[in-house]
Amino acid sequence: MRFASIELQIAMNQMKRPESGKSYMSASTNGTTLVYPNRAKAEEPTTTKEPITKPPAKGKKSLVRWLALSVVILGVIAGVWYWLYSSQFEETDDAYVTGHEHPVSFRVAGTISEVLVDDNQLVKQGQPIAKLDPKDFQVALAQSKASLEQARAQLGQSQAQLIQTDAQLKQARAQADAAKAQDINSRRNFQRNYQLFYQGKGVISKQDLDNAQYQAEGNEATYNATVAAVNVAEANIETAKAQEKAAAAQVEVASAQVQNAELQLSYTTVYAPTDGRVAQKTFETGQRVQSGQTGLAISEADDWVVANFKETQLGRIRPGQPVEISVDALPNHKFIGKVDSFQSGTGAVFALLPPDNATGNFTKIVQRVPVKILFDRASIRGYELLIVPGLSVDPKIRVKL
Repeated sequence: MRFASIELQIAMNQMKRPESGKSYMSASTNGTTLVYPNRAKAEEPTTTKEPITKPPAKGKKSLVRWLALSVVILGVIAGVWYWLYSSQFEETDDAYVTGHEHPVSFRVAGTISEVLVDDNQLVKQGQPIAKLDPKDFQVALAQSKASLEQARAQLGQSQAQLIQTDAQLKQARAQADAAKAQDINSRRNFQRNYQLFYQGKGVISKQDLDNAQYQAEGNEATYNATVAAVNVAEANIETAKAQEKAAAAQVEVASAQVQNAELQLSYTTVYAPTDGRVAQKTFETGQRVQSGQTGLAISEADDWVVANFKETQLGRIRPGQPVEISVDALPNHKFIGKVDSFQSGTGAVFALLPPDNATGNFTKIVQRVPVKILFDRASIRGYELLIVPGLSVDPKIRVKL
């Protein structure tokens, strides 16, 4: 009985301090349950068990699958959209707005006395822009007019001289005719006296014969002198006519000088060559300018777009195709236009130093061809003052309707 109680006490102590990794067995003695360590179990080597990772939840796997599928679908849609877009449009960012820029300059040198316009002002064709001091040109015009009057006076004098020489020619011819008649009469008288003296045998004296001969020779000399005077008068006529032509030419020269002086005076005021806006104004009152020196420019409102497309894009671009134009300065508005024409050559052809492709170190480079695009007037209504030359644009040509 005592032995049984001791074993019971030992068993209870062991139960209070169980060893790690040991199992116990129970037994019954006299109605009392005893717990003994399991020797077979205890002798087995103990191993460290790795923590077990729980598998991901089923809902997370489904979410990942759907995200991957969505990315693939979006990529396919984007690819199809880009293919459809590129098959219908051609676009470039190498484009800008340009227009007609008219330089304004004086055609004569002088000092500016008045500037009649201001920066960015709207002007009409023929409107005065600036004026030069006209005093020097007015003096030159007065001198030209005086020279013209002098030339006209010389022309009148030469014309009077021509009339006088013509009268002298007529007088000389009349005198020549009279001398010729006297010469003929004296010759006949000498012939009669000669016959009377030699055939009449003393009808007249030798003195009468000599007098008739002397008279005949004198009249002949007088006639010859009048003929010479006629020749001189005729020569004077030709000289007078030449002088008249020279005087007339001098009158024309003087008239041209007057017209030139009037033009020079008119050039002291410069006018707007076209409708537009003033740009790059450098004219100032009191400024000394030279002939042809640009002082401002007039920019027309009729602007257009020059787009430099690659040569690989030109195959589908044709004149008349619609264009959607985005102006960088006006990002919230789209303008429309149409293709007008192509430049007859790439930009490299018209460069200062065009490339020489015949060299041995040739490298093929994609060329660009300027394409002119016109704005639709209705689409830019209200934006005319905002669309100016030099602005960057992005034209998009619809090549397939």
